[in-house]
Amino acid sequence: MGLATTKQEIIQWINSIEDPDVIEQINHFRKQKPFRFEEEIENAISGEELKKRTTRFLTSLKWEK
Repeated sequence: MGLATTKQEIIQWINSIEDPDVIEQINHFRKQKPFRFEEEIENAISGEELKKRTTRFLTSLKWEK
């Protein structure tokens, strides 16, 4: 199946939708910003940092029964 055929099927399917919630979900998906892996990885934390933060959080909890 070619790309043009697939796009046409999607268009026909969207035209058949009558549920406003589904249309809103499709519209929300359409407006999402594209995921840029390179930008996200620059802001990521390492596994060691995650471990430190998790340990610090867990030790801050009151573990009394």
